[in-house]
Amino acid sequence: MKGEIAIGAAGVLIGGALMLTEGRMCRGTCWIDDMFKMLLPAGYESWAGGLPLVLVGIAMVVHALVRRRK
Repeated sequence: MKGEIAIGAAGVLIGGALMLTEGRMCRGTCWIDDMFKMLLPAGYESWAGGLPLVLVGIAMVVHALVRRRK
């Protein structure tokens, strides 16, 4: 469980860094960045590169904590 939380936290931190630096998941354009650019409002399009990684990281941490309770 500690490994899942650590990997999830690392994903959140890397995604946050991508969001702050307006980085992208892919070098060129890729469907993940394009999809999140379409879903986000115009002011938040710079977050499209890191948001998927942040969401996956949060999901991993929540899953590990929920599974621990059972």
